[in-house]
Amino acid sequence: MHFKINLTLISILVIVLYFNIPFYNNWLNTNLLSPSFDIFALSKQTEVEQRKINRYGYSYAIYSEMGRIFKEAKMDSPVLLLPPDAFLKEQGVRDFATVEPAIYYYFTGMRGVWPNSPGVEKANAVIIPDGHGKVMLKRISGKDELNMILADLKKYKID
Repeated sequence: MHFKINLTLISILVIVLYFNIPFYNNWLNTNLLSPSFDIFALSKQTEVEQRKINRYGYSYAIYSEMGRIFKEAKMDSPVLLLPPDAFLKEQGVRDFATVEPAIYYYFTGMRGVWPNSPGVEKANAVIIPDGHGKVMLKRISGKDELNMILADLKKYKID
């Protein structure tokens, strides 16, 4: 009996210590304890796409639009180079957040890579600032241009 109680207390202590690590504590507070979206307002909307746009905002709207843009440009297998958030913030982009390649795939069904990802040499498009606080999609014309872009982006830490 004492063994089960001790094991339970140790488990609770490990969980408490785990969420006291700053990174995980921030995740707990922003995602579970005080999320930036109202779950009750989202539940009243019946269309899934509208819920995603309301929850993820401008970033999701841009990512979901990329599928249409790639189809119109007749790109067979687009691989998007996702820039670090620090790069975009330095360029004055405020409302857009770079997502992980797996989340980009979830949003669009297309492949995305970070500047330090394996397979980055297959990137044929990149998200760049447009100079007005927003982002735009740019086709990468060749290996030389890709290497210049990667040299610029590798200066920044990927969060």
